[in-house]
Amino acid sequence: MVCLGPMGNPDPTDIINLETGRIPLKASNMTSNWSLAFRSWPSVTPGWRNWFRRVARVYRADWEQYDISQCLNLSLSEMVKNELMLASASYLWSDAMNALLFGHGSMTPTMLDVMMLTSLNITASDRSFNFLDQAYFKIKTKTICGWSGYVTENMKTSSVLVREHTAFLNMWLEKFIFCGKTTGPTNNTLRMAETLASGNPVPLGKHLRGSVYHLLHQVLVKLRADQPISNLGGP
Repeated sequence: MVCLGPMGNPDPTDIINLETGRIPLKASNMTSNWSLAFRSWPSVTPGWRNWFRRVARVYRADWEQYDISQCLNLSLSEMVKNELMLASASYLWSDAMNALLFGHGSMTPTMLDVMMLTSLNITASDRSFNFLDQAYFKIKTKTICGWSGYVTENMKTSSVLVREHTAFLNMWLEKFIFCGKTTGPTNNTLRMAETLASGNPVPLGKHLRGSVYHLLHQVLVKLRADQPISNLGGP
């Protein structure tokens, strides 16, 4: 047992110093293989831009109301992947404190940071367990050819109805927000997409930050064991 000082001690220095010794920079051999780690990086899929423009003509105002418009726009950008920087930051992560531990102190993304960077909602009421319920719509994901096949399957030519909007948001959530490790279509976020498409706000900013923490925890476990960093998925 390690004594951390009197209960209620407002000075966190001792616990930060102890936790610093557990981060991979200090506790691993730094020999993990990162070659497969970034396969879920959200590159633009052929057909996505056209589908985006088609759905935006009808639902742009709704996206603004749901606080997802800015982040949807980011899905059109070719985000540069700096693997070295991302890997290096992981060696400084503490899953006990959910923070990066530097020599001068700790730092972590706050909810305000998430909102400022993405404009995603962080204040809506949340019943995250509802996202485990069976979705109303049936969206084909297993017998099509990747994300481009998903776009071809779900982008219609007539009016943009709720089902198409739901399928569109499902792809955005799975591929561009949570970056699923399958690197292909799934229905993992379909219930959340339905919730948004039906006009109910979702505190996506909270879910995004939680997903980042979960991803970094998985990376940390592998780093400490000097195991290869596989494609874990995650933002």
